[in-house]
Amino acid sequence: ILFTAFVSLLCACSEDSPSEPKDTFDANVVCPAEGTNACGEPNRGSFTDERDGQVYKYTTIGNQVWMAENLKFDAPFSLCYDKIEGFCDTFGRFYSLHIDGEDLGLFDRALLDTICPAGWHVPSVDEWNVLAKNMGGAEFAGPRLISSSDFGERYTPGTDDCGFNSKPAGEWLLDGTISGNYAVYWTSTAKDFNLSYVVAMGVGFTIGQNYPKHSLRCIKD
Repeated sequence: ILFTAFVSLLCACSEDSPSEPKDTFDANVVCPAEGTNACGEPNRGSFTDERDGQVYKYTTIGNQVWMAENLKFDAPFSLCYDKIEGFCDTFGRFYSLHIDGEDLGLFDRALLDTICPAGWHVPSVDEWNVLAKNMGGAEFAGPRLISSSDFGERYTPGTDDCGFNSKPAGEWLLDGTISGNYAVYWTSTAKDFNLSYVVAMGVGFTIGQNYPKHSLRCIKD
């Protein structure tokens, strides 16, 4: 009788214990390829940056519309990594958003407000976090956002469930070299008077602080 009561108690406790959160991500719900978004445009498509004629793909994820390519606009303090042929065409340019292009300092607000094409802006930390949440949380967002293409033995391809197509441009260091087989994107959120927040995306999805230059993705206003 005591054994039966003990087993019953264990069962009751087990039933009351909180279960592990389930991953309920469904790309067909979060980012359907077909249909229209809140702007009345196709969920996925392309647009032209009128400043230089560059055509960019975009994708809709939740209620957000993101560029599906890195920015390539030749803005002040930006540069193209020319040590690998075609790098800029594939990965876009590297940018500094701080005053005078410095790695430390305050945002250049005029540049920050105009670096994206008209109708688009540099996403804040909060907007990046909404993206991660839409993709099932930071634990799962990285692999679901990164490209499924092969970029070498040190790169782990993702599933690119929503057409975001993040590519491993790495980050530009002070000595002019590139570090990492992952993507790092600017945010429009300052960490303090010297540093700004960036998003690193690979096998994970993390918020960190900036190096001298990073890639840039824009989000629709």
